[in-house]
Amino acid sequence: MLAQEYFSDVRGAVYFPARAYNAYQTYSRFSAQECERDFSYARKAGLNALRIFTNYEFWQEDGQAFFNRFEALLTAAHGQGIRVMPVLFEDCGVENTLEARHSRDPEKAVCVRSPGAAVEQDPARWPEVEPYMEAFFARYKDDDRILAIEIMNEPHWQRGNLPFAKYIAQVAARLRGEVPLTMGCMHIEDNLCFAQEIDIYQFHHNFPTSEEEITQLLKTVKAIQEVSRKPCWLTEWQRIRRLGPGWNQADIPQEEKCPRLRSLADIVKASGLGNFFWCLMVKPAYLQTQRPNGTFNGLFQEDGSVYSREDYLAIAGADAASDLPPEQPSMPRWFLEDQVRQGEKKKQ
Repeated sequence: MLAQEYFSDVRGAVYFPARAYNAYQTYSRFSAQECERDFSYARKAGLNALRIFTNYEFWQEDGQAFFNRFEALLTAAHGQGIRVMPVLFEDCGVENTLEARHSRDPEKAVCVRSPGAAVEQDPARWPEVEPYMEAFFARYKDDDRILAIEIMNEPHWQRGNLPFAKYIAQVAARLRGEVPLTMGCMHIEDNLCFAQEIDIYQFHHNFPTSEEEITQLLKTVKAIQEVSRKPCWLTEWQRIRRLGPGWNQADIPQEEKCPRLRSLADIVKASGLGNFFWCLMVKPAYLQTQRPNGTFNGLFQEDGSVYSREDYLAIAGADAASDLPPEQPSMPRWFLEDQVRQGEKKKQ
């Protein structure tokens, strides 16, 4: 049985460096100084955990560089009293190509599946990922700087990759140490596919349409937590969107494109469930199903200002009112500049 802190004392955010469009770029464009700066912002906001994607493809290219950079990231987090939940594989995003991993096109650069359909749909290739898992677990399976190891983000039956996810969950269970295992499930019931291998259940609900909807869901999950005796964490949440979540929707109301963490923060806190909001740094939407409609999300700008002081107070608590960061309610300047450059390229 896990310690009580795993049930309720997790106040976290999803983290990508501000200018990284995907997990590969977290490591290919890595800066230890940037992580140290960003994690100091997280601590200022009262966070004690960060959910951070690793990257199998960068490890394939240069395993030593990957572990050097991940270790620097982990050291920076530990220095701020923050534990990290690394995510080993990613189901969301476009297909895994060299172009997609490196893309800086502000219209098309989004998350990239890892390892991608070519591996996930071919059982003969599943063992290819085991050396990466073995190397990672050898280093971190008993590391108390690690909150939990998330095996994969959002495997689901629509993609047909549950068998692959089950396979890597069994590999993780064989390699595991003291650090708990978890799976980045979209829905709480999806965790049942991995109940024998994982210690912590996850679920995501980024854009509920009402306070009543999310409140009822959280009550249901709390009941599941009590019966299952496993911690249940909400590991992705953003804001209420009353007209619908906007997945694959080309146009949404302007006022629903921007961050509004305060619309959910009090409800999530009141549930007592461990949680991670999306995301620490203000960024354009991670998913190709949200980028076209202009969605962006996050709390901190690169200079330490916040998109919204109201959002900051909702996360950090009323005691933070005496030391409020400056407010900068806009898309990141670098992204707007990239959009201008991309527009000029198209005219040429």
